[in-house]
Amino acid sequence: MSTFRRKGFTLVELLVVIAIIGVLVALLLPAVQSAREAARRMQCVNNLKQLALSLHNYHDQHKAFPPGMQYDQGENVQVSDNFRPNWIILVLPFMEQQALQDSFNLNEIISAPVNRQPRGVEIPSLVCPSDTGHNIKYAKEGTEGDNWARGNYGSNGALEHTDDAEENWGDPQKTGVMSLNRSLSIAEISDGTSNTMLLSELRVGLSSRDRRGTWAMGTAGASVITMHGFGGDANGPNPCNGSSDDIEDCNWITQNDPGLGALESECMTCWEPCNSHQAAPRSRHPGGVHAALGDASVQFVSNFVETTGSFGGCCSVWDRFCSSQDGIAIDMTRVIGQ
Repeated sequence: MSTFRRKGFTLVELLVVIAIIGVLVALLLPAVQSAREAARRMQCVNNLKQLALSLHNYHDQHKAFPPGMQYDQGENVQVSDNFRPNWIILVLPFMEQQALQDSFNLNEIISAPVNRQPRGVEIPSLVCPSDTGHNIKYAKEGTEGDNWARGNYGSNGALEHTDDAEENWGDPQKTGVMSLNRSLSIAEISDGTSNTMLLSELRVGLSSRDRRGTWAMGTAGASVITMHGFGGDANGPNPCNGSSDDIEDCNWITQNDPGLGALESECMTCWEPCNSHQAAPRSRHPGGVHAALGDASVQFVSNFVETTGSFGGCCSVWDRFCSSQDGIAIDMTRVIGQ
């Protein structure tokens, strides 16, 4: 008498196996994504650490940090494209990028055609892999030109609009570290290097006309954060109100590419009518941004750090963290959320 042996799965068994696999994949995918983001964040932290150390090496040689951005005297910085070397270009030799700095003609403005090639060089240590859009270089017809490579780090400038930043440098509540034609030495950071922000993360603009996150361009949102505390509406990390960053060409990118909807959904809103230039720290990391302190340490700052809010009076924990000379000691655990 022969015995029939069933081979294979029944339809029900197959469906059960598929369901189990689906559940396992659903459980595993967030863990994989989380692990990948953790690795990306680690790279961003390392980039900030190396940049901060490069700035310290620059300081050792020049006895002060470099200015965040530079313009000739008399330039209308609200609309001028006559960018002089910003902090990143000045610190290139201390990032093992001497040859790149040498390829710039620093006697000419950075937007000049002669500087088109070097300003378009992609520098891996300036890129945070958590962000996107680095392949879309900044370009604008006219005096700014094209081929501007992207980066994700900005200096702590003045807590003041760009057009007033130089005039009000030295106001203890508004002085950052590296601003318009001005910078501090370590000795001048009277609040202490371990209590003061030196660098923060920035996000790359959402289109080729959005200048934010452009490493060789010395202006707000491109390589410097300004008016990012009390008195402004670009207040604190990743502000998401309707008009947080005041940047040139905001009207164009709002009405054309990427459009208002994309800017709002990405929390990358901006405003142009006053055209006075302000920009806040931004990142794609869930919950906040990384910042390098004056002592070259790196901390993660929560989006929920205490701020004064839009046009609030001085001074919140965030304001104290950004200002370098206000004379008020802060509890860093209130900044980093521990």
